[in-house]
Amino acid sequence: MPFSRKTAEEKEARAAEKDAAREAKAREKLRSAFFESPAGEARRAYESGAKVFQYETDVKSTKAVVRGLSKAVAKETLASRLSRGLVAILNAVADEGWELVNGSFVFLESGQVSRNRALATGQQVAISGTVIGYYLFKRNEANKVDLSDPWDVTDEEAVELADAIE
Repeated sequence: MPFSRKTAEEKEARAAEKDAAREAKAREKLRSAFFESPAGEARRAYESGAKVFQYETDVKSTKAVVRGLSKAVAKETLASRLSRGLVAILNAVADEGWELVNGSFVFLESGQVSRNRALATGQQVAISGTVIGYYLFKRNEANKVDLSDPWDVTDEEAVELADAIE
């Protein structure tokens, strides 16, 4: 029978299977996203028995701009990761059982723009680059907070959160 029709029960069962597969995929996506995050890396390091954990991120970027008759400037722009909130990231790492020991910053030059000064001697120089923040944590079991995992939510929330990741 090439044109057989499915019963209502078969259609419902098929829809339930699709929903369960979609929800399972959403939970796996949430789980993967968490373990790719700084807090997820911190959890893996904690569970593996590491004594220290280092996290680094772009804190601020600068772009070199040289204008005709005005001064050369380095225009500041916030790094995209900062929009998520660096303090929230550091707190999330601490909640995984770590204590912040040290934070240091390094300017990594990516280039410069220069030109001769108009109506004067010398040059205008503007440097572009990124400020990298290095954060060193030491293991501190007293800081470990038992939070629910991001993928341990209702089925509807899992699908909604997974859709928001993209």
